[in-house]
Formats: sequence, C-alpha cells, structure tokens
Amino acid sequence: MSLNSVITKPQKLKQHQFKRRQLIPLTDILLWRIDAGVVRTLTKNEEENTITLGFWGQGDIVGQPLFPSYPYQVECLTIVEASILPRGYFYTQEVMLSHIQKTQELLRIIHSRKIKLRLLRLLKWLTDRFGNQLPEGKILDMRLTHQELAEIIGTSRVTVTRLLNQFEKEQKIGWSQNNCLIIFNH
Repeated sequence: MSLNSVITKPQKLKQHQFKRRQLIPLTDILLWRIDAGVVRTLTKNEEENTITLGFWGQGDIVGQPLFPSYPYQVECLTIVEASILPRGYFYTQEVMLSHIQKTQELLRIIHSRKIKLRLLRLLKWLTDRFGNQLPEGKILDMRLTHQELAEIIGTSRVTVTRLLNQFEKEQKIGWSQNNCLIIFNH
C-alpha cells in the first residue's frame, strides 16, 4: 500500500530533488512523500552503530513524526524526488499499516538465524520491492556498499563480501555493466 492510494494529489505539491547519499531535511512536524527513487531511514544506537529502520520508495511517507526517537535520518540511496505533505495532512490507518508491514518484513529478514540466508533474503526483498524486471531476473539500480549490507543484517563487511562472491559463483546473483546487482531467476 502506498500513499498514492491515500492522497491523489488534491493540490500540486512542490517537488524537491535530492542526490544519492544526500540526507532529506527533517523537522518534528514535517512529512515527505517519496515521488521517485529509494531512501532508507536510519538511527544510531548507544555505540553509534548505524541501524537501518526501513527502505521506502515511490508513494511511501517518511519523516520524524513517524519515528519519535533521535537521531533519525532519511538517506537517499538513489536520486530522489520528494514532496512535503501539507501541514494539515494526517496519516491514516492505511499509511500506518503500510509502514508496519514493511518494517515487519525487514525484521523477519534480519532475524533469520543464518547470515547467508539473511543476506540472500535481503537482496531478494530489495529487488522485489525496488528492482526492475529483466529476462534473466531482476536488477537493483540502487547501490549499497558491502559495509551497509553488513550493518543491515548484523555481520561484518568481510562476511558480506565473501557471501556475495559465493552467490556469484553459485549463479544466484550477477552484476550489470554499471555494477548494479542482478538476482537471477531460479
């Protein structure tokens, strides 16, 4: 479910464009609708480790009011177009359910016992949500570093690199000419 089914542009909202890796500005009352691209929401724990809270794309809503803890950041993983929602906008049950469902999907993945399964399920989930269909599988146009993947699934960068190499040898994944991940059909 996305915001597009809740708000059908009753008024023209001003679009803002953000570069890859740019942080979207936040305030305690500001909500953003992602119109194009992919972002991830982040926080830090007591040890200053990055914790990924979710991945959001076209039609999703992000903003500080949806996560009342600090620090909270919205990082662009691709070029992003987003609109500030009108001040009087209130989020509906549908929007909240969508957030909960997507967060639960990610939690289910990162709590898989085996790290190999965690990584493979994360890559599949990301390509299912944000990838584009190819004859041989799906391609993910956003780039996450091995370190970022490691942070998401709770392992080391070295382990992620080793597993990605293994997946490639097993022909589960491949890479495009632009170094975008391809998950092969099996």
